[in-house]
Amino acid sequence: MRSILGKVAITLGAAAAVIGLAAGNAVADPGFTPLRGDLVGVGSDTTQGLVQALADSYNSANARPADWVASWHAFGDGLPTTITPKTGAPSITRPNGSSAGINALINDGTAHNIDFARSSRWVGSNPVEANYRFLQFARDGLTYATATTSNVPATRTTAQLNDIYSRSTPNCVPLVKPYIPQPGSGTRQFFLASIGLSDATVGNCATVSQEHDASVVAGNPNAIAPFSVARGWGVPGLKLNDIDDSQRPVGLPANLIANDTPPNGSLPTVRVYDRGVYNVIRNADVDVAKFANFFGPDGWICNDPAAEAAILGQHFRLAKASDCGSHVK
Repeated sequence: MRSILGKVAITLGAAAAVIGLAAGNAVADPGFTPLRGDLVGVGSDTTQGLVQALADSYNSANARPADWVASWHAFGDGLPTTITPKTGAPSITRPNGSSAGINALINDGTAHNIDFARSSRWVGSNPVEANYRFLQFARDGLTYATATTSNVPATRTTAQLNDIYSRSTPNCVPLVKPYIPQPGSGTRQFFLASIGLSDATVGNCATVSQEHDASVVAGNPNAIAPFSVARGWGVPGLKLNDIDDSQRPVGLPANLIANDTPPNGSLPTVRVYDRGVYNVIRNADVDVAKFANFFGPDGWICNDPAAEAAILGQHFRLAKASDCGSHVK
């Protein structure tokens, strides 16, 4: 559990290191060949940078022969399409997104070539996922992004977003070009569910793009795309907008809404769809020491000041002390 002492103990050195990571100095993918005993993860684009920062900090504080943490990115310019997760593991297609990572973990069975999946969504409809724990470790907001100069209003209701994303040609909303992340993305699944849609009901006016690819939005005054608040702060040419959940499609329950304000105060507070982000592990691994020591309620992520600095430094919000490291939405 997070402690008050832990919160005040974040050093300037740790914060400075995290700022460097958030600015893009972190190396994509593990900078070493993971060993059989290391904790190896794949999956979410949303948290790939954050988990990389957490892994780097944890590994630097725990010299070999300790088990290290290795996190393979979902996507990145120049990264190969296949990965070999750890020593002795077969090569696999790089899992691109939360669902892709969770499926890779499931398909790995008990081999432990993959030990955890990064996820920006909660447990899905696949009944097999009941055999896995979704351990919350931070909170993130999801909203819609536009270009800084845009024809799309700065506030949209949930009902209006549903209308934009449910339409198919030739009935697309005029002067609005919606983009939606690739299948297998947790951001895609969470966003569609938040506006009352699914993969089966999203319209073809929405074009598939790589999750959090700002290039499809920046400079296009008609473009709109779901975007993680943490991933979007400070991206040149990108504006994160305000969600009004008071008007929703008939039958859609109210969403959990959070207010997000960037740390530097350069942008106004916006209302966003609130979500947890998770590290997914096998039920059987919950009490295994190396998993509990990193992921659990009494573990490093939930208690170490360097972990807290990493989470806040990359513009995520802290999980509640009672939720961190636990299987809770």
